[in-house]
Amino acid sequence: MLRLMPSRASLRLQASSPNPFSFFRLGVREVPKCPFCGAELNHLVVHELVCTKHAYKVHSNGQWEWQYDDEKGREYTVFCPECYEEIPLHNCISDVEDFLDEEYIILRSDDPEIKRKGDLALFRGKVYKVIDESDDGLLYLELVEDETVADIIGAGLE
Repeated sequence: MLRLMPSRASLRLQASSPNPFSFFRLGVREVPKCPFCGAELNHLVVHELVCTKHAYKVHSNGQWEWQYDDEKGREYTVFCPECYEEIPLHNCISDVEDFLDEEYIILRSDDPEIKRKGDLALFRGKVYKVIDESDDGLLYLELVEDETVADIIGAGLE
């Protein structure tokens, strides 16, 4: 399902208005890092390409008559704001927020902060399941939600 992206004006409004629940995470929340330059990221840059077909009926007297608009598709590309490398999210729209919340992360397999055993990994005290490993050495990790299981696995990985 395709979610519509908020307008630039609404993004500016959201950025300027404080989140009443943000105090719960102050001092506790780690920010994700770019798998390429290692910069800690508090935001991402998303480019959206919208392809739309506009159909008109053109009369011999030069009059143009609008018929319909047909949106053919959207493409999203996510970039690191520091090094401007493309962050290859599997499903760009749904994964952007999960990436910023570190529920879904992408790391280089040789990252010194990661401890890995089979298809499980420990990163910054959280346990992740390896969901994919690309040929260029990137690990796609998803947070293990069950805290009890994560604690047991985390103890074994440390």
